This record gives sequence, structure tokens and C-alpha cells, in this order.
Amino acid sequence: MGEAVVVELDETVRERLIRTATSLKAQVRAVLRARIVLAAAAGLSNGAISRDLAVSVNMVRKWRGRFAASGLKGLKDAARSGRPKTYGHLVRVAVVAAATSSPPHPEATWSHRTIAAQVAHRLRHRFGFPGRPDPGRPGPQTAPGPRPAHPPRHPSFLGPCRGRVRPVPRPT
Repeated sequence: MGEAVVVELDETVRERLIRTATSLKAQVRAVLRARIVLAAAAGLSNGAISRDLAVSVNMVRKWRGRFAASGLKGLKDAARSGRPKTYGHLVRVAVVAAATSSPPHPEATWSHRTIAAQVAHRLRHRFGFPGRPDPGRPGPQTAPGPRPAHPPRHPSFLGPCRGRVRPVPRPT
């Protein structure tokens, strides 16, 4: 087996890690990563750190190596793969602002539809975003037309039993 990666800290980084590790408001994962790095800088082995912090050895190995390679930036979450966000920061702020304000007069509470209409109105009015005036109503592109005729139900479609259930023959 290979040796554990050596972690060395300068004073400013050590202070920042101690502040994170003792913080009551920091994310739990950030506190745990800071504790792992501080223990590694103290010279503890991966096994000892994993026992003390009740985590796996692989987790200790991962965060120790990422800190040694990238410093404090290595302790942040890596970018996730997947579909990009559909809406930007402005839309999120507009939704939160609408949901935390009082609803329009006849409404007692917000619904998904009224929040969507309010956000669409605010964004169109403030930033000039194009959009349909009422997202709940069909526009010209979705105008209702004649419905296609369904084929009639013919009795021959049902087969020879004509809708009746036949008993299952029993082997003799």
C-alpha cells in the first residue's frame, strides 16, 4: 500500500479551516472536510482519522488528496453533470419575491398558477421578456381544431366471446 498524502498548512489556511470546523452555521459536509484536513495536517493516518470522525477510509483519502492537490478550492463540491438549470437567478429571485408577498386581492393564498402569472408579468414588465399574455389560455399555435374521429367499436373486435368471459377449461 502507498503512503498517505502529506498535508501541510500555512497559518492563514489553518485558521480558516479551524473556523470552518468549529462553525455552528457552516454546512455539515464543509465542517467534516475541514476536520479531515486538520487531522491529516496533524499527522494522523487515514485509518485513525476515519475512526475518529466515523467516516470511511475512502472518504478521508479523497478529501486529503483533493486538498493536497488544490488547496481550499479542492474542498468544494465538484461540478455535477446533468441538465443545466432551466431558469436563471432572476427567475428564482422573482419566484421567491412573489411567494413571500401577499397574493392578489381575490386570492387568499398563492397557487402555482398565480405565482407563475405574477412572475411572468414582472419579468416581462421589468426586463421586456417576450411571452404569451396568459400562459393558461391556448394561443394561435394551439388553437383547437376538429378532433379526429375514433374508429367505432365493432363487435368482431371483441372476438368470439362478445364481451363475455369464458370459463377456463380444466385439464382432465
